Amino acid sequence: MNYETIEVGNLSYLPDVQAIIAQGSSGDALADGDTPVIVGEYRVAPWGEDNKLPSLVMEKIGKGDAVGSNIDHNIKMMYGQGVKPFMKITEGREIFYDECTDERVLKFYEENDIQGYFLEQCADMVPFYNSFPEIILTKDLSEIYSLQHKEAVFSRWGVADKNTGNITKHFYSSEWAEGKAGPDNTVVSDVLNRINPLADLRNRIAKRQLVTPRFILQTYFPTPGRLYYQRPSWYSIFHSGSYDYSGMIWQFKKALMKNGLKTRYIIYVSDKYWDLIFTEEKIDRSNPEKVKARKEAEFEKFRKFLSDEENAGKGMMVMKKLIPSGTSAIEEKYIVIEKVEPGVKGGEFLEDSTEVNNTINYAMNVFPGLIGPIPGKSSGSMSGTDKRELFHIKIAMQAAYRDRLLRPLYLVKAYNKFPDNLVWKVVDFEFTTLDKNKSGKQQTTTTEKPKEETK
Repeated sequence: MNYETIEVGNLSYLPDVQAIIAQGSSGDALADGDTPVIVGEYRVAPWGEDNKLPSLVMEKIGKGDAVGSNIDHNIKMMYGQGVKPFMKITEGREIFYDECTDERVLKFYEENDIQGYFLEQCADMVPFYNSFPEIILTKDLSEIYSLQHKEAVFSRWGVADKNTGNITKHFYSSEWAEGKAGPDNTVVSDVLNRINPLADLRNRIAKRQLVTPRFILQTYFPTPGRLYYQRPSWYSIFHSGSYDYSGMIWQFKKALMKNGLKTRYIIYVSDKYWDLIFTEEKIDRSNPEKVKARKEAEFEKFRKFLSDEENAGKGMMVMKKLIPSGTSAIEEKYIVIEKVEPGVKGGEFLEDSTEVNNTINYAMNVFPGLIGPIPGKSSGSMSGTDKRELFHIKIAMQAAYRDRLLRPLYLVKAYNKFPDNLVWKVVDFEFTTLDKNKSGKQQTTTTEKPKEETK
């Protein structure tokens, strides 16, 4: 017997058994691509299976409450108070950092809006682990006069040289997401060697091996096994289903309030489950009628299982897959059936919401106490001391990212022959106790006390 299926957003509702079916997996959309994109005479390495991964990630960030807030938080923590030039002063075994007074350095700093440049670099490094700085030289090639930020969403690498394995070309276009990038709307730039960009730059200039006096630098936080585009560890929330589950909770609650649906079960079905069925039965996904009919047939199985009294207390055999994540693995289940307790009116899945947001925060290296209470039940308050220590721990965790992001500035220093004792440093707030400072915070200074010792 066939029953009506009600579509509510991305959910399907089976009224006869009072079950909601949630489908989809964000991880599938972030698969790697291996077929080069042709732009004129060049071969471009695709970023994602359809070369749209950066745009898809930004779209998902915009739709995820916790994810969007976490990305904003991590960008601000990486930025601190921005990057500033200092002069390193050594007195015996003590080292101090004083304000930079070199006119050439200050001129470069102001004319290139280095603070704005650094913020944009952070805004790409956090969601993508990649950023794309560009240096531009003067006409006589004697100095680097400009350091610019190139948007990661619009950037792609050329296919690496077969002999050296080096990436030599960068392609910049706003049309990648639309699949319309071509020779007429794409800027092609040379790329400096990622290991020793300074030596490569000097060698090219000495041999006059340059078409235009500008180059792209490779700046990234490395992830094993990736040559072109790095894969942030927090993408595990898409592959594990945490991101989808978080969104489904609100879709489910909205459906309850808007349609007055009575629900006893919620069934989560991964897209990979349908892929397996469609592949085995040779069903064309582009045929909406066949896809809908096959899904309805599967829904009938769920109806029978949930409505048959003989199945009470029995289990249902499902498939699952282990997905590598760091040093461990995340379990992805193809089908999950959860029973909804009767009599709830508005408080559904509060504990689930708290759990999934905690999982997302953990994956994104965010301490919830620093940005406010997480959605769901209160997780308790923290003392000022706890928050202060978490803040300092979070700052310490930025060192590796900041080190990568400051490399272009040190290239400028070396090529422009700025003072040897010039250092670029990211300035942070140091929170203290109210008995020492009424505001509770103080800016890290460079001359109050020694910050390090020579050995």
